[in-house]
Amino acid sequence: MADPLVTLAGSAPDITGQGIANPIGTILSAALMLRYSLGHGHEAGLIEAAVAKVLDSADVGGFDYRTKDLGGNRGTVEVGDKVVEVLEGMMKK
Repeated sequence: MADPLVTLAGSAPDITGQGIANPIGTILSAALMLRYSLGHGHEAGLIEAAVAKVLDSADVGGFDYRTKDLGGNRGTVEVGDKVVEVLEGMMKK
C-alpha cells in the first residue's frame, strides 16, 4: 500500500503539508481492502459505520466532522483521529 500521507496529497500537491486533505477516501480504501481482499467484512463494516458517524450531522446523532472540501473546517488529523475514536468505541461494544 502506498504511503497514506503521500496518497492524500498525491492528486493535489498544492495542499501538501497544510493539514487540509480529506482522509476519508484513504480510510474507506482500507475498509474495501479488508472486505474484498482479506475477507474481513465485519471489520470493514465497522470502519464504514465509524466514517458515517463522523460525517453525519449532529441532528441525526453524528459529529459533523468535515474537511474544507466537504464544507467543514476540520483538518486532516482531526477527522482521522475522530474516526479512530469512534471506531474504538464501536469495538468496545
